[in-house]
Amino acid sequence: MNKYYIANDKIDLKCYPNYSFEIGDVNGDGKMEFISMDQSGNLLRVLNLDNQTIFEKRLANNGNWGTPLVVAADIDNDGRAEVIVPDGAAVIAFDGKGNKIRERGFNECKKDDYGICVPLLGAAKIIPSEKHSIIACVAGGTIYALDSGFNIIWKVDGLRNDFSHEIFFADIDNDGFDEIALCTVNNIGGAFGKENPGDLLLLDHDGKILLRKSVIDYVEDSHFDDIAMGDFLGNGTSQILLEKGLLVDLKGDIIWDLSDQMVHGQWIAHTPNPAGKGKLVFISELWGNAKKSMLFTGNGKKINDISRLPWPVFPEPKIQALPSRCHIVRWDNKSEPEIFLTQQAYSGGHAFNSPDSPPLELIGLFLDLKGNLAGELRFNDAQIQGYYYNGEVHSRAADVDGDGKQEIIFPKQDGHVMIIKKS
Repeated sequence: MNKYYIANDKIDLKCYPNYSFEIGDVNGDGKMEFISMDQSGNLLRVLNLDNQTIFEKRLANNGNWGTPLVVAADIDNDGRAEVIVPDGAAVIAFDGKGNKIRERGFNECKKDDYGICVPLLGAAKIIPSEKHSIIACVAGGTIYALDSGFNIIWKVDGLRNDFSHEIFFADIDNDGFDEIALCTVNNIGGAFGKENPGDLLLLDHDGKILLRKSVIDYVEDSHFDDIAMGDFLGNGTSQILLEKGLLVDLKGDIIWDLSDQMVHGQWIAHTPNPAGKGKLVFISELWGNAKKSMLFTGNGKKINDISRLPWPVFPEPKIQALPSRCHIVRWDNKSEPEIFLTQQAYSGGHAFNSPDSPPLELIGLFLDLKGNLAGELRFNDAQIQGYYYNGEVHSRAADVDGDGKQEIIFPKQDGHVMIIKKS
Protein backbone atom coordinates (compact mmCIF):
# COMPACT_ATOMS: atom_id res chain seq x y z
CA MET A 1 0.00 0.00 0.00
CA ASN A 2 1.10 3.57 -0.64
CA LYS A 3 1.92 5.78 2.32
CA TYR A 4 -0.64 8.46 3.14
CA TYR A 5 -0.18 10.62 6.20
CA ILE A 6 -1.50 13.67 8.04
CA ALA A 7 1.12 16.38 7.52
CA ASN A 8 -0.68 19.01 9.60
CA ASP A 9 -3.69 18.87 11.90
CA LYS A 10 -3.01 21.83 14.19
CA ILE A 11 -5.28 24.26 12.34
CA ASP A 12 -8.26 24.68 14.67
CA LEU A 13 -11.33 26.42 13.25
CA LYS A 14 -12.99 26.16 16.68
CA CYS A 15 -16.16 24.99 14.96
CA TYR A 16 -17.32 22.64 12.27
CA PRO A 17 -18.03 25.11 9.43
CA ASN A 18 -20.14 22.86 7.18
CA TYR A 19 -20.48 24.74 3.85
CA SER A 20 -18.89 27.90 5.28
CA PHE A 21 -15.27 26.97 4.55
CA GLU A 22 -12.80 28.01 1.85
CA ILE A 23 -9.06 28.26 1.23
CA GLY A 24 -7.17 31.06 -0.50
CA ASP A 25 -3.88 32.95 -0.50
CA VAL A 26 -4.98 36.19 1.15
CA ASN A 27 -1.48 37.62 1.75
CA GLY A 28 0.29 36.66 -1.49
CA ASP A 29 2.97 34.43 0.06
CA GLY A 30 2.15 31.44 -2.13
CA LYS A 31 0.52 29.53 0.73
CA MET A 32 -3.16 29.15 1.44
CA GLU A 33 -5.06 30.49 4.38
CA PHE A 34 -8.12 28.80 5.91
CA ILE A 35 -11.33 30.82 5.93
CA SER A 36 -14.41 29.80 7.87
CA MET A 37 -17.62 31.06 9.39
CA ASP A 38 -19.22 29.44 12.41
CA GLN A 39 -22.60 27.69 12.31
CA SER A 40 -24.49 30.99 12.67
CA GLY A 41 -22.41 32.68 9.96
CA ASN A 42 -21.79 35.43 12.52
CA LEU A 43 -18.05 34.90 13.12
CA LEU A 44 -15.58 35.02 10.23
CA ARG A 45 -12.11 33.65 10.99
CA VAL A 46 -8.98 33.47 8.78
CA LEU A 47 -6.09 31.27 9.93
CA ASN A 48 -2.72 30.38 8.39
CA LEU A 49 -0.88 27.07 8.22
CA ASP A 50 0.60 27.68 11.67
CA ASN A 51 -2.85 28.17 13.19
CA GLN A 52 -2.19 31.86 13.64
CA THR A 53 -5.21 34.16 13.33
CA ILE A 54 -4.87 36.55 10.39
CA PHE A 55 -8.10 38.31 11.26
CA GLU A 56 -11.55 37.77 12.77
CA LYS A 57 -14.74 39.70 12.04
CA ARG A 58 -18.23 39.74 13.46
CA LEU A 59 -20.95 39.66 10.81
CA ALA A 60 -24.70 40.29 10.83
CA ASN A 61 -25.69 36.76 9.80
CA ASN A 62 -28.02 34.77 12.04
CA GLY A 63 -28.09 31.29 10.51
CA ASN A 64 -28.28 27.92 12.17
CA TRP A 65 -26.50 25.30 10.08
CA GLY A 66 -23.29 26.64 8.52
CA THR A 67 -24.86 27.25 5.10
CA PRO A 68 -23.59 30.66 3.84
CA LEU A 69 -20.71 30.41 1.38
CA VAL A 70 -17.28 31.99 1.57
CA VAL A 71 -15.49 33.18 -1.58
CA ALA A 72 -11.74 33.69 -1.87
CA ALA A 73 -10.97 35.51 -5.13
CA ASP A 74 -8.55 38.20 -6.29
CA ILE A 75 -11.02 40.84 -7.45
CA ASP A 76 -8.58 43.78 -7.51
CA ASN A 77 -5.72 42.01 -9.36
CA ASP A 78 -3.12 42.53 -6.63
CA GLY A 79 -2.08 38.86 -6.52
CA ARG A 80 -3.91 38.26 -3.25
CA ALA A 81 -7.33 36.74 -2.69
CA GLU A 82 -9.98 38.89 -1.10
CA VAL A 83 -12.40 37.28 1.36
CA ILE A 84 -15.99 37.81 0.21
CA VAL A 85 -18.88 36.87 2.50
CA PRO A 86 -22.53 37.67 3.17
CA ASP A 87 -23.14 40.16 5.97
CA GLY A 88 -26.84 40.24 6.73
CA ALA A 89 -28.57 41.77 3.68
CA ALA A 90 -25.24 42.69 2.07
CA VAL A 91 -22.12 41.21 0.52
CA ILE A 92 -18.77 42.53 1.75
CA ALA A 93 -15.13 41.96 0.78
CA PHE A 94 -12.12 42.08 3.11
CA ASP A 95 -8.50 42.35 2.09
CA GLY A 96 -5.80 40.13 3.61
CA LYS A 97 -5.50 42.37 6.67
CA GLY A 98 -9.21 42.39 7.44
CA ASN A 99 -9.97 45.81 6.01
CA LYS A 100 -13.42 46.11 4.44
CA ILE A 101 -12.85 47.20 0.84
CA ARG A 102 -16.23 46.54 -0.85
CA GLU A 103 -19.87 46.39 0.14
CA ARG A 104 -23.14 45.92 -1.72
CA GLY A 105 -26.49 45.90 0.06
CA PHE A 106 -29.73 44.37 -1.21
CA ASN A 107 -32.79 46.25 0.02
CA GLU A 108 -35.31 43.64 -1.08
CA CYS A 109 -33.44 40.80 0.60
CA LYS A 110 -35.46 38.26 2.62
CA LYS A 111 -34.17 35.21 4.56
CA ASP A 112 -34.05 31.56 3.56
CA ASP A 113 -35.06 28.62 5.73
CA TYR A 114 -31.72 28.74 7.55
CA GLY A 115 -31.96 32.45 8.35
CA ILE A 116 -29.49 33.64 5.68
CA CYS A 117 -30.19 36.59 3.35
CA VAL A 118 -27.47 35.82 0.77
CA PRO A 119 -27.17 32.02 0.77
CA LEU A 120 -25.08 31.61 -2.40
CA LEU A 121 -21.92 33.43 -3.51
CA GLY A 122 -19.37 32.65 -6.17
CA ALA A 123 -16.69 34.13 -8.41
CA ALA A 124 -17.01 33.75 -12.18
CA LYS A 125 -15.60 35.03 -15.45
CA ILE A 126 -18.54 36.89 -17.00
CA ILE A 127 -17.16 40.14 -18.49
CA PRO A 128 -14.06 40.73 -20.66
CA SER A 129 -12.35 43.21 -18.34
CA GLU A 130 -12.31 41.05 -15.20
CA LYS A 131 -11.02 37.63 -14.24
CA HIS A 132 -13.45 37.45 -11.32
CA SER A 133 -16.88 38.95 -10.93
CA ILE A 134 -19.20 38.03 -8.09
CA ILE A 135 -22.50 36.16 -8.39
CA ALA A 136 -24.79 36.67 -5.39
CA CYS A 137 -28.06 34.77 -4.93
CA VAL A 138 -30.39 36.72 -2.65
CA ALA A 139 -33.24 35.10 -0.72
CA GLY A 140 -36.54 36.17 -2.20
CA GLY A 141 -35.57 34.96 -5.65
CA THR A 142 -32.99 37.31 -7.19
CA ILE A 143 -29.51 36.69 -8.59
CA TYR A 144 -27.07 39.59 -8.96
CA ALA A 145 -23.85 39.80 -10.94
CA LEU A 146 -21.40 42.32 -9.45
CA ASP A 147 -18.21 43.68 -10.98
CA SER A 148 -14.97 44.05 -9.03
CA GLY A 149 -16.23 47.33 -7.57
CA PHE A 150 -19.48 45.61 -6.51
CA ASN A 151 -21.48 47.55 -9.08
CA ILE A 152 -24.43 45.63 -10.50
CA ILE A 153 -23.78 44.17 -13.97
CA TRP A 154 -27.13 42.41 -14.27
CA LYS A 155 -29.79 40.77 -12.16
CA VAL A 156 -32.33 38.00 -12.65
CA ASP A 157 -35.44 37.95 -10.49
CA GLY A 158 -38.74 36.11 -10.30
CA LEU A 159 -37.08 32.94 -9.00
CA ARG A 160 -38.12 30.82 -6.03
CA ASN A 161 -37.41 32.19 -2.54
CA ASP A 162 -34.57 29.87 -1.51
CA PHE A 163 -31.52 28.42 -3.25
CA SER A 164 -29.62 25.15 -3.15
CA HIS A 165 -26.43 24.73 -1.11
CA GLU A 166 -23.86 25.41 -3.83
CA ILE A 167 -23.34 27.29 -7.10
CA PHE A 168 -21.34 26.06 -10.09
CA PHE A 169 -19.49 27.70 -12.99
CA ALA A 170 -18.00 26.46 -16.27
CA ASP A 171 -17.52 27.74 -19.80
CA ILE A 172 -19.64 25.18 -21.61
CA ASP A 173 -20.12 27.07 -24.88
CA ASN A 174 -16.41 27.93 -25.35
CA ASP A 175 -16.97 31.68 -25.57
CA GLY A 176 -14.46 32.46 -22.82
CA PHE A 177 -17.12 33.22 -20.21
CA ASP A 178 -18.70 31.10 -17.50
CA GLU A 179 -22.19 29.70 -17.43
CA ILE A 180 -23.86 29.43 -14.02
CA ALA A 181 -25.73 26.41 -12.65
CA LEU A 182 -27.72 26.12 -9.42
CA CYS A 183 -31.15 25.24 -8.08
CA THR A 184 -33.86 27.56 -6.81
CA VAL A 185 -36.46 26.08 -4.44
CA ASN A 186 -39.45 27.17 -2.40
CA ASN A 187 -38.05 25.92 0.92
CA ILE A 188 -34.49 24.58 1.08
CA GLY A 189 -35.17 23.13 4.53
CA GLY A 190 -38.52 21.64 3.53
CA ALA A 191 -39.79 18.34 2.19
CA PHE A 192 -38.59 16.70 -1.00
CA GLY A 193 -40.82 16.25 -4.01
CA LYS A 194 -43.96 17.81 -5.45
CA GLU A 195 -45.07 19.57 -2.26
CA ASN A 196 -41.84 21.62 -2.27
CA PRO A 197 -41.02 22.40 -5.89
CA GLY A 198 -37.58 23.37 -7.08
CA ASP A 199 -35.98 24.20 -10.41
CA LEU A 200 -32.67 23.35 -12.05
CA LEU A 201 -31.37 26.65 -13.44
CA LEU A 202 -28.68 27.36 -16.03
CA LEU A 203 -27.72 30.97 -16.81
CA ASP A 204 -25.47 32.37 -19.50
CA HIS A 205 -22.70 34.79 -18.49
CA ASP A 206 -25.00 37.74 -19.28
CA GLY A 207 -27.80 36.47 -17.05
CA LYS A 208 -29.94 34.98 -19.84
CA ILE A 209 -31.83 31.90 -18.63
CA LEU A 210 -30.69 28.97 -20.79
CA LEU A 211 -32.51 26.25 -18.87
CA ARG A 212 -35.14 26.18 -16.14
CA LYS A 213 -36.65 22.79 -15.46
CA SER A 214 -38.41 21.25 -12.48
CA VAL A 215 -36.24 18.97 -10.34
CA ILE A 216 -39.19 16.59 -9.98
CA ASP A 217 -38.92 15.87 -13.70
CA TYR A 218 -35.70 14.03 -12.82
CA VAL A 219 -35.90 12.78 -9.22
CA GLU A 220 -38.16 12.89 -6.18
CA ASP A 221 -36.33 15.81 -4.58
CA SER A 222 -36.46 19.58 -4.28
CA HIS A 223 -32.91 20.39 -5.42
CA PHE A 224 -29.63 18.98 -6.66
CA ASP A 225 -26.69 19.10 -4.25
CA ASP A 226 -23.88 18.93 -6.81
CA ILE A 227 -23.76 19.83 -10.49
CA ALA A 228 -20.83 19.37 -12.88
CA MET A 229 -20.55 20.68 -16.43
CA GLY A 230 -18.22 19.52 -19.21
CA ASP A 231 -17.67 17.03 -22.00
CA PHE A 232 -18.39 13.80 -20.14
CA LEU A 233 -19.19 11.87 -23.33
CA GLY A 234 -16.00 12.89 -25.10
CA ASN A 235 -17.79 13.96 -28.27
CA GLY A 236 -16.81 17.63 -28.26
CA THR A 237 -20.05 18.89 -26.69
CA SER A 238 -20.91 19.84 -23.13
CA GLN A 239 -23.36 18.15 -20.81
CA ILE A 240 -24.65 18.63 -17.27
CA LEU A 241 -24.06 15.90 -14.68
CA LEU A 242 -26.42 15.83 -11.70
CA GLU A 243 -25.27 14.18 -8.49
CA LYS A 244 -28.21 11.80 -8.26
CA GLY A 245 -26.62 10.03 -11.24
CA LEU A 246 -28.11 11.64 -14.34
CA LEU A 247 -26.42 13.16 -17.38
CA VAL A 248 -28.52 15.69 -19.28
CA ASP A 249 -27.88 17.81 -22.35
CA LEU A 250 -28.02 21.59 -22.37
CA LYS A 251 -31.75 21.49 -23.10
CA GLY A 252 -32.27 19.43 -19.95
CA ASP A 253 -33.08 16.17 -21.75
CA ILE A 254 -31.79 13.00 -20.08
CA ILE A 255 -28.93 11.24 -21.87
CA TRP A 256 -28.53 8.44 -19.31
CA ASP A 257 -29.75 7.76 -15.78
CA LEU A 258 -27.98 5.74 -13.07
CA SER A 259 -30.02 7.11 -10.16
CA ASP A 260 -31.69 3.74 -9.53
CA GLN A 261 -28.25 2.25 -8.74
CA MET A 262 -27.72 4.61 -5.80
CA VAL A 263 -29.68 5.65 -2.72
CA HIS A 264 -28.86 9.37 -2.48
CA GLY A 265 -25.99 10.63 -4.62
CA GLN A 266 -24.54 13.78 -3.09
CA TRP A 267 -21.11 14.81 -4.49
CA ILE A 268 -19.30 14.52 -7.82
CA ALA A 269 -15.59 14.16 -8.63
CA HIS A 270 -14.42 13.72 -12.21
CA THR A 271 -11.25 13.53 -14.29
CA PRO A 272 -10.35 12.89 -17.96
CA ASN A 273 -10.53 9.20 -18.80
CA PRO A 274 -6.92 8.02 -19.39
CA ALA A 275 -8.20 4.94 -21.20
CA GLY A 276 -10.43 6.70 -23.70
CA LYS A 277 -12.62 9.69 -24.48
CA GLY A 278 -14.67 11.70 -22.05
CA LYS A 279 -14.39 11.52 -18.29
CA LEU A 280 -14.35 9.15 -15.37
CA VAL A 281 -16.79 10.10 -12.63
CA PHE A 282 -17.10 9.19 -8.97
CA ILE A 283 -20.25 10.00 -7.00
CA SER A 284 -20.30 9.66 -3.23
CA GLU A 285 -23.60 9.25 -1.43
CA LEU A 286 -24.65 10.82 1.82
CA TRP A 287 -27.71 9.18 3.30
CA GLY A 288 -28.15 5.50 3.97
CA ASN A 289 -25.47 2.92 4.65
CA ALA A 290 -25.79 0.91 1.46
CA LYS A 291 -22.21 1.75 0.34
CA LYS A 292 -23.26 2.37 -3.25
CA SER A 293 -20.93 5.33 -3.91
CA MET A 294 -19.62 4.44 -7.34
CA LEU A 295 -17.18 5.01 -10.18
CA PHE A 296 -18.42 5.06 -13.77
CA THR A 297 -17.54 6.31 -17.24
CA GLY A 298 -18.88 9.49 -18.79
CA ASN A 299 -21.11 7.27 -20.91
CA GLY A 300 -22.84 5.95 -17.80
CA LYS A 301 -21.13 2.56 -17.54
CA LYS A 302 -20.50 1.47 -13.97
CA ILE A 303 -16.91 0.45 -13.18
CA ASN A 304 -16.93 -0.17 -9.44
CA ASP A 305 -18.45 0.82 -6.09
CA ILE A 306 -17.29 0.93 -2.47
CA SER A 307 -19.25 -2.08 -1.18
CA ARG A 308 -16.12 -4.19 -0.65
CA LEU A 309 -13.91 -1.45 0.83
CA PRO A 310 -12.98 -0.99 4.53
CA TRP A 311 -15.71 0.80 6.46
CA PRO A 312 -15.90 1.64 10.16
CA VAL A 313 -18.31 -0.13 12.47
CA PHE A 314 -19.10 1.70 15.71
CA PRO A 315 -20.06 0.04 19.00
CA GLU A 316 -23.07 2.34 19.41
CA PRO A 317 -25.79 1.04 17.03
CA LYS A 318 -27.34 4.50 16.54
CA ILE A 319 -24.14 5.88 14.97
CA GLN A 320 -23.68 5.58 11.21
CA ALA A 321 -20.58 6.11 9.10
CA LEU A 322 -21.78 8.12 6.11
CA PRO A 323 -19.61 8.90 3.07
CA SER A 324 -18.01 12.32 2.82
CA ARG A 325 -17.47 14.63 -0.14
CA CYS A 326 -15.20 12.97 -2.71
CA HIS A 327 -12.22 14.43 -4.55
CA ILE A 328 -9.86 13.71 -7.41
CA VAL A 329 -6.31 14.40 -6.24
CA ARG A 330 -3.10 14.35 -8.27
CA TRP A 331 -0.23 14.10 -5.82
CA ASP A 332 2.40 15.15 -8.37
CA ASN A 333 2.81 15.63 -12.12
CA LYS A 334 4.08 12.09 -12.65
CA SER A 335 1.34 10.14 -10.92
CA GLU A 336 -2.11 9.15 -12.09
CA PRO A 337 -4.98 10.88 -10.27
CA GLU A 338 -6.58 9.12 -7.32
CA ILE A 339 -10.01 9.30 -5.74
CA PHE A 340 -10.40 10.25 -2.09
CA LEU A 341 -13.36 9.88 0.21
CA THR A 342 -13.84 9.12 3.87
CA GLN A 343 -16.69 9.09 6.36
CA GLN A 344 -18.49 11.33 8.78
CA ALA A 345 -20.07 10.04 11.94
CA TYR A 346 -23.80 10.68 12.20
CA SER A 347 -26.00 9.89 15.18
CA GLY A 348 -29.46 10.78 13.96
CA GLY A 349 -29.14 14.48 14.62
CA HIS A 350 -27.78 14.59 18.17
CA ALA A 351 -24.21 14.90 19.39
CA PHE A 352 -23.04 11.65 20.94
CA ASN A 353 -19.53 12.49 22.16
CA SER A 354 -18.93 13.94 25.58
CA PRO A 355 -15.51 15.22 26.69
CA ASP A 356 -14.93 11.88 28.43
CA SER A 357 -16.03 9.55 25.64
CA PRO A 358 -13.46 7.98 23.31
CA PRO A 359 -13.03 9.37 19.80
CA LEU A 360 -14.30 7.45 16.81
CA GLU A 361 -11.91 6.01 14.23
CA LEU A 362 -12.71 6.81 10.61
CA ILE A 363 -11.00 5.50 7.48
CA GLY A 364 -9.80 7.74 4.67
CA LEU A 365 -9.88 5.76 1.41
CA PHE A 366 -7.73 6.31 -1.67
CA LEU A 367 -8.79 4.59 -4.90
CA ASP A 368 -7.17 4.23 -8.28
CA LEU A 369 -9.05 5.02 -11.47
CA LYS A 370 -10.41 1.49 -11.63
CA GLY A 371 -11.98 1.85 -8.21
CA ASN A 372 -9.45 -0.41 -6.50
CA LEU A 373 -8.15 0.43 -3.04
CA ALA A 374 -4.77 2.15 -3.34
CA GLY A 375 -4.40 2.87 0.38
CA GLU A 376 -6.12 4.00 3.53
CA LEU A 377 -5.53 6.44 6.36
CA ARG A 378 -7.15 5.98 9.76
CA PHE A 379 -7.86 9.01 11.90
CA ASN A 380 -9.93 9.98 14.90
CA ASP A 381 -12.83 12.37 14.95
CA ALA A 382 -15.64 13.44 17.27
CA GLN A 383 -18.91 15.21 16.68
CA ILE A 384 -19.15 18.63 18.30
CA GLN A 385 -21.50 18.94 21.25
CA GLY A 386 -24.74 20.76 20.60
CA TYR A 387 -24.73 20.64 16.78
CA TYR A 388 -27.87 19.26 15.20
CA TYR A 389 -26.21 17.93 12.04
CA ASN A 390 -22.87 18.77 10.53
CA GLY A 391 -21.64 16.80 7.61
CA GLU A 392 -21.38 18.58 4.25
CA VAL A 393 -18.08 20.38 4.62
CA HIS A 394 -16.21 22.00 1.72
CA SER A 395 -13.14 19.79 1.84
CA ARG A 396 -10.67 20.46 -0.96
CA ALA A 397 -7.85 18.99 -3.07
CA ALA A 398 -5.28 21.77 -3.62
CA ASP A 399 -1.67 22.79 -3.07
CA VAL A 400 -1.98 24.69 0.22
CA ASP A 401 1.67 24.86 1.28
CA GLY A 402 3.20 25.99 -2.02
CA ASP A 403 5.33 22.89 -2.64
CA GLY A 404 3.83 22.31 -6.09
CA LYS A 405 1.94 19.18 -5.00
CA GLN A 406 -1.72 18.76 -4.18
CA GLU A 407 -2.91 17.87 -0.72
CA ILE A 408 -6.29 16.88 0.70
CA ILE A 409 -7.70 19.57 2.99
CA PHE A 410 -10.34 18.02 5.20
CA PRO A 411 -12.00 19.83 8.13
CA LYS A 412 -13.05 17.27 10.73
CA GLN A 413 -16.15 17.53 12.88
CA ASP A 414 -13.96 18.35 15.90
CA GLY A 415 -12.96 21.59 14.15
CA HIS A 416 -9.40 20.62 13.22
CA VAL A 417 -8.30 20.70 9.59
CA MET A 418 -6.33 17.71 8.34
CA ILE A 419 -3.83 18.27 5.55
CA ILE A 420 -3.16 14.87 3.99
CA LYS A 421 -0.11 14.07 1.86
CA LYS A 422 1.29 11.03 0.12
CA SER A 423 4.95 10.09 0.46
